Amino acid sequence: MLFWMMPDNAERTQSIMEDFLKDFKKENPSIDIEVKVINRATLWNKIFSLRHLVRSGKGPDIIAMPHYWTELLIKAGVLVNLTEFDKTFRVDNYLELLHPHCYKKNTSDIYSIPWWFDITALHYREDHLLQVCNNPQQLLGTWQGMLEACKLLKERFSEVEGYFPMQNSDWRGSLSHRAVLPCIWSKGGFLMDEKENLSGFNVQETRQGIEDFATLALKGYMPILRERSSLGTISSGYASMVMTRRQGIAMFEGQRANFEVKTLPIPRTGKNSVNYLEAINLALVRGENQEQAALLVKWLTKPENQIKYAALTEVFPSLEASFENFLISSPVRVQNYTKILATARTLTSHLASGTLMEMLAEVMTRTASDIVRNNYTLINLEQYLHKEQKEADDILSLYGE
Repeated sequence: MLFWMMPDNAERTQSIMEDFLKDFKKENPSIDIEVKVINRATLWNKIFSLRHLVRSGKGPDIIAMPHYWTELLIKAGVLVNLTEFDKTFRVDNYLELLHPHCYKKNTSDIYSIPWWFDITALHYREDHLLQVCNNPQQLLGTWQGMLEACKLLKERFSEVEGYFPMQNSDWRGSLSHRAVLPCIWSKGGFLMDEKENLSGFNVQETRQGIEDFATLALKGYMPILRERSSLGTISSGYASMVMTRRQGIAMFEGQRANFEVKTLPIPRTGKNSVNYLEAINLALVRGENQEQAALLVKWLTKPENQIKYAALTEVFPSLEASFENFLISSPVRVQNYTKILATARTLTSHLASGTLMEMLAEVMTRTASDIVRNNYTLINLEQYLHKEQKEADDILSLYGE
């Protein structure tokens, strides 16, 4: 049985998962499992050849994927209808926000099961912020306030070589398209209007949200396109804040930590704070090992196993009861996610969602490159967004036919 998954624990993903599966293998000694770790970009490219791999018997039996890919893989005809396959599969006991991404649209047929989720949040070192302001929580409530905090921090730590107020959480050192979504949504922008079947790349609010996020790099508050190993982190003292989708227990609460980290929603760029939630769903792929694969999916999504893997991966279990229990047993900082979840949004469950996210990633990569080359202008950004708007609208028109 072949299990495709993304590098949830970076370079340790393979070893962590193989160790995690030891109990399953003890319970099911006749089932042989091969774990294949594939990065998100490669996995996205493989999605389009998955139909051919399945037909040739070379495809995976289970795939772990971003929640918003479900509809596309259903359309490709490679996923097992779990409702028909096994009536015991259900998703009503999962967080309600995750439900739409499990079903085939406008049906009650389940095709994927939420495994875990993460959600954007702002983490800050209280010891650093209290050196530049009296009420960090109030100052960090708005994007403008956060930029002011960055300015004050940059001045305060100006003699610390390699210091940046904001740690870049993007592993490539680029401007994260996932981190920019809260800025876009808070401003009133969007990627797609389902009712009108149009994209929102070129609307003013979307552009303004991207501008706000890019300001972190433009003003030198956040490093971009540098070697990851050369950058300081919030835990090392060479940064004071980080916007990330992982809750960071290991990062902030290790035994040697001598500082306190506070967690807040992403500062609002518009009227309201909006945080981006992304789930990783498990799905069965058509093939000879569906019965064995179903056993593994059920085992991975057991409440106790969800909680255990969520802790290893620094994410959250998707079962509603497991999530609540996880928060109760966690530090106060992590318990703040109850409030953050109340402001959360997911991407639309649509065939084009994955494609639109790749297009947004391209805009952010080009913008980052322009900033590094001192070539950034609003005209360039507008041109990128106008180009993506035309292509996205063409794609949506095809899907709408």
